[in-house]
Amino acid sequence: METHEHYFASTHMQPTALVTQITDGPILVGIDDATYRVEPGQALIIPANVKYTIHLVEHTAVTHWLNVNFMLFEHFPLLDLLEVPYTTSVAVGNEIGQLQAEIFDLLHAKHTGNPMALFNAVKVKQRLFAVLDTVLSVSRYKAGSLEKMNKFETFQPVLKYIEEHLAEKIKVSQLAGLLFVSTSYFYKQFQEAFDLSPMQYIQAQRFKKAQHLLAASDLTIGEIANLVGYESTFPFIRFFKSMYGNSPGHYRKMMLNR
Repeated sequence: METHEHYFASTHMQPTALVTQITDGPILVGIDDATYRVEPGQALIIPANVKYTIHLVEHTAVTHWLNVNFMLFEHFPLLDLLEVPYTTSVAVGNEIGQLQAEIFDLLHAKHTGNPMALFNAVKVKQRLFAVLDTVLSVSRYKAGSLEKMNKFETFQPVLKYIEEHLAEKIKVSQLAGLLFVSTSYFYKQFQEAFDLSPMQYIQAQRFKKAQHLLAASDLTIGEIANLVGYESTFPFIRFFKSMYGNSPGHYRKMMLNR
């Protein structure tokens, strides 16, 4: 096995997908038990909630992170249905890098009025769709994905209810009632559609919302705990550690120092 001297290593897991072109490097990315070497010019694509470790092979690596959510039916990450390559060719990397630079410029442009701000927002959306199109061009659907998409559509009222009531106690019987089916039938159909029990799915959504709030808000950990269904801080910290492997405070610090 080839060995490298690593100058720096950091472990990440985030609620959004990561799409970026490495412009200087290289870097090594560890996912599960595999290691991927990403050379300058190549793109790195990591779906949401995939734990990965980045090692710098040299003293520095240069990239601009693009964190995005490609959602199916507003609630389910599209990339979860795809076999997405973690690294791409330089040609694909250049496409992503160009779009990434254009998005960055649009987001940081000075606006002379509301019409221009709206125009730029539309152009950002266009380029994000182009990023998705590029990702789709190098990916393929997982087996059974089309059948799953049909089931996801059936469960839209349930997913919407869960998202809007994460701060409350949610019972499976309540969710079954939204589709006018028995609790046992609902449980079986939900498990088949999502490969998770309803309560496992709810906990996963609570974790994702907590990740987002820790990274993008100034709310205290106690306030975030309340917003994802925990009346006190310590049970929330235990829950977050069980999902992430470290504390909410550590996760927030890591996201701020990226």
